[in-house]
Amino acid sequence: MKKAELVAQLEGAKALTSVVSIDNVIALIQQLEEGQAVKPEYSITAKLFTRVVDIVEDSLNNMRSSSAVDLSSAEFELDWNNCINLTDISLDTDYIYNEIREQLEFAFDIVDEEEEEAIEAQIEAEQPASEE
Repeated sequence: MKKAELVAQLEGAKALTSVVSIDNVIALIQQLEEGQAVKPEYSITAKLFTRVVDIVEDSLNNMRSSSAVDLSSAEFELDWNNCINLTDISLDTDYIYNEIREQLEFAFDIVDEEEEEAIEAQIEAEQPASEE
């Protein structure tokens, strides 16, 4: 359904009801801009993306669970049948972040911006000039 069709249908519904909020809905729909896609900041191949996801998954699977949680933040509750239940616990996000980052740094060669620009320039220089 296109924007114009939706506005027309809402205009028709407005004639049948006295609900004031339809005016607001129509105004908001008319303010929408069509066709604006968010462009990703970086592009990587599907193979590389899969590799990154696998590294993160392996890092999480191999992580010591006792280190991934903040045991001092654990909250317990006594249940109706005298059972103790864990109601809340915080994750140690710094530990998790550092473990994943360490595995990613091990898997990839990290270059600084100057090296990256030099690599990009070398790749562009190696590409044959396109004939028009």
